[in-house]
Amino acid sequence: MLSFNRFNSYKIFLICLIGIASVSCKSYYTTLTIEAPKPAKDELPADIQSLTLMNRSITNQFENYQEDSLQVYFYRQGFQLSKIILDMTAADTTIQALAALLFESGRYDVVVPVQRNLKRELSYEFTPDTLSSLLVSGICRKYNTDALMVLERFSTKVMTDFSGEKYNDPTSGVNYSYYASMDLKYNAFFRIYKPFQKPIEIELTDTIYWESADYTQQRLFSKLPSVKQALTNAGIKIALDVDGKISPSWTSEKRGYFLFDPKNDQGQQLINENKTDEAVAFWVEKSKSTNKKIRGRAEYNLALASELEGDIDGAIEWGLKSFYTYYQYQTEVYLKKLQALKRVD
Repeated sequence: MLSFNRFNSYKIFLICLIGIASVSCKSYYTTLTIEAPKPAKDELPADIQSLTLMNRSITNQFENYQEDSLQVYFYRQGFQLSKIILDMTAADTTIQALAALLFESGRYDVVVPVQRNLKRELSYEFTPDTLSSLLVSGICRKYNTDALMVLERFSTKVMTDFSGEKYNDPTSGVNYSYYASMDLKYNAFFRIYKPFQKPIEIELTDTIYWESADYTQQRLFSKLPSVKQALTNAGIKIALDVDGKISPSWTSEKRGYFLFDPKNDQGQQLINENKTDEAVAFWVEKSKSTNKKIRGRAEYNLALASELEGDIDGAIEWGLKSFYTYYQYQTEVYLKKLQALKRVD
């Protein structure tokens, strides 16, 4: 079983300090750039934080094709063929690649069982009935996940073309002796099952395209992926498509924090050295000050530290402390930003 664990439900990476916000060398406020998550359009509900990935698309029509023999088959057809190719490796690549992508998004924990193929008797082109809630509940309980994501249907159609006639490349204007192309149309259908709830459905259909032209057949086909490679690429492309639908993307945003010595601030030095724990300890000490301005600024910085750790609730709590300790316009703006993040988290 492969298990992917999130470091945080809200993952933010500190990228780099970008300098003093004010042109004055005596400014007590500076900025840094972070990568913050942008929710996906079809992101899964907040109560789905972990997924078990399984495959119910494999039928007895699938084969684990050998790369060389599959390629030879297409060559013997003159590389002019349109055929459904159901490859077990391509379908499993979809599961494996999707698991890695969902984990890397920072949004989901993912488990891929060793025995991940569910029994299927229907032909590949049909969509099976939904799984029973009891079965879904049992799988989720076994792997300690919130939901079960199943590849219910998977197919690929390979369409190849070859011409030995003179071919003029419209881009370069060069005349070649040989031309070949390969189109791969894929279809995939997923369901995300939450125990005792209506499943969420995702269907994908698209085509990947390759073409090549050259003076010799050997050079021509060396520029194209093999049919087996193209099938595997389709599995990866499907995984990318699904990840793009349900995983957050990352955007660069600026955040500010306060300095206590604009010429030689210890907190800034620690942040520059990626010693965030020590910077937090420094700010915690400052937050104990009897000077309200110093305490309020330290609390503001601790709000930022909480956000960088993925703790939006903690960031809001520190932000509110700062707001009531010593009013600063930056705190009001930052609290609005944190509230917006809270609504989409």
